[in-house]
Amino acid sequence: MPKALLYVIDTAKRDEYPTLKNFLVKGGYEVDVAIGSRDVNVNYTIDLMTLPSDKLPTLSEEYDAFALVGGFKIYYHVLQKKPPLKTWDLNIDKEKLAQLVVEFNRRGKLLIAPMAVPAYVAQLGLLSGRDATVYPVTELIKILKDNKVNFVNRQVVRSGNIITAKDITTTSEKEFLAVLREAG
Repeated sequence: MPKALLYVIDTAKRDEYPTLKNFLVKGGYEVDVAIGSRDVNVNYTIDLMTLPSDKLPTLSEEYDAFALVGGFKIYYHVLQKKPPLKTWDLNIDKEKLAQLVVEFNRRGKLLIAPMAVPAYVAQLGLLSGRDATVYPVTELIKILKDNKVNFVNRQVVRSGNIITAKDITTTSEKEFLAVLREAG
């Protein structure tokens, strides 16, 4: 059975995490969950805060897919804006996050980027010249286009080893699983 690592950066959009995890399980993946901050309230297998950076590449050897639940943290990080509430902390280890995404991609592993995460992946230069979708906000679409990504207005788009999803919480299971199985 293939294995997926699901990195939960933020659970502010409540249905994003359980929906993506459910889709991966139904797609035949054994799913392990990683967290990178203490304000993420999910059961997890891997604590990226305590995992040394030199151990990160081994994760891309152990897993066949890497999926991200970015929530509002990724949204505000990508847009380089401060969150509207002082209680929100964008405590993302940007170096570890980038290292993981780049390493999984370098190895040709499946990357699953829903909501605002495609804009982040585009900023890393990994979607240049590819088709992708993103949560339908003008600023996020502009980030794709500014990074030479062909924005496609569909719920789920696969380009090579990267699957992007507009809004995982409104994407049909059937549509997502069709794209996931095509990639596998």
